[in-house]
Amino acid sequence: MRKWLIILLVLTLLLVSGNAFAVKRFRIATAGTSGSLYPMGVLMAETINKHLPEFKVSAESSAGSIANVRNLSLGKVEWGIAQNDIAWFAYNGLGPFEGKKISTLRSLFGTLSGWLQVFVPANSDIKSIKDFKGKRVSVGAAGSGGEVDARLLLEYYGITYKDIKPFFLREKDAVAALKDGTIDAMIATHPLKSAAFIDLTTSFDVRMISLDDDGLYKKFPFFNKSVVPAGTYRGIDYPVTTASIVVFMYTTTKAGFTEEEIYKLLKTIFENRDEWKDASASVRKYVKLENALKGAAIPLHLGAIKFFKEKGFEI
Repeated sequence: MRKWLIILLVLTLLLVSGNAFAVKRFRIATAGTSGSLYPMGVLMAETINKHLPEFKVSAESSAGSIANVRNLSLGKVEWGIAQNDIAWFAYNGLGPFEGKKISTLRSLFGTLSGWLQVFVPANSDIKSIKDFKGKRVSVGAAGSGGEVDARLLLEYYGITYKDIKPFFLREKDAVAALKDGTIDAMIATHPLKSAAFIDLTTSFDVRMISLDDDGLYKKFPFFNKSVVPAGTYRGIDYPVTTASIVVFMYTTTKAGFTEEEIYKLLKTIFENRDEWKDASASVRKYVKLENALKGAAIPLHLGAIKFFKEKGFEI
């Protein structure tokens, strides 16, 4: 009898120990460290870890939207941030994902909008995108969503990479290159007032190029015609028409999350917004529950549907 009691006690201890360490680990791919999305992802991960001990989450910097979507499809990360145009291309097997459809991709919630921003030195002879021919232009990190947007923008004006000298730089490096004269212009898709652009506009005199041709928005309907308000940046005391693109958090149906798990994760994130909203001024202003489904381009995860329906959204 004593022998059986000892065996039962050992089995009970093993079971309790096993449950105690049944932690689900996952990674969130964000963006470059100079913007708002990386610190937002880090703080969201900390919020999840604090309130849901059954999860262990880490946030990583990344090369951007295309890399994140590809890594989601390969199972290298479980959550990832991407522009909705890039996610739409991937879900439908078009553009940079031609013939490589990722039908497992699912939306979780919207975050910031990326703004297609074009900067040139204040004394530059560049007045429009048409003037880019023969110039040295940063188009964003290779393989990023921003680089795809830059290519689409140039394409609309009849310009290819053969017509310019492209530099594939992240925003922080592009800012340094513009300031020291290595490049003549930079194109970047990033939230307004990101750290790199604040650095640029407070330490160097620049102009922004307006993208006000209605044809651009007709050709690429995922570009939303928007206006950067006058005074957003030092020295830019005029409104600038440009394109905005919503940035969403995504997962895949292969990442192993149940409907209930995603529901709990989203509930925890949004009910504890005070813990991550100060990642940046843009996050504080725009990443709110009421904006979470604006611009969704592909289907929501079932757990997200459950959460947003509970919050009164019509799905």
